[in-house]
Amino acid sequence: MPDPASHVPLRPQLALPQRRKPDFSLSTVNIVLLLVLFFLIVGAPADQAERQIDLPITRDLPLDVLPRPLLLVEQGSAALVLDGVVVSREALVQSVGEGGLDRLHLLVSRDHPAQEVLDLTADLTHAGAEVVMVTLRLPPQEGPP
Repeated sequence: MPDPASHVPLRPQLALPQRRKPDFSLSTVNIVLLLVLFFLIVGAPADQAERQIDLPITRDLPLDVLPRPLLLVEQGSAALVLDGVVVSREALVQSVGEGGLDRLHLLVSRDHPAQEVLDLTADLTHAGAEVVMVTLRLPPQEGPP
């Protein structure tokens, strides 16, 4: 049996308080509120006049001074006019595919449906043509006569 005098009492272990995890919720809320405030100030809607787009007007055209080959898409009809000659869409895409036309200058009326223009541009680009949009601006009109 062990001698009681030789028994060394163990140091009592102190219970350390558990470490608390840091709370980041307040700083996260502050950052989010600062970002909201920043975007409210920076992203304020611009003046309506600044956001207006002046679409080109394509009537009474001086077609002789525009770049060639010029593809004119006429409003209200499916007619395509290539350098003054009416062509079908299929014939035009076939001509581009055969290498007859590498670049086309496209002139479209401002009232033409956008989806039709996008479809035509996609067909011509897929066939191998570079499509360049041509726009005309009328000189600013002076006051009423």
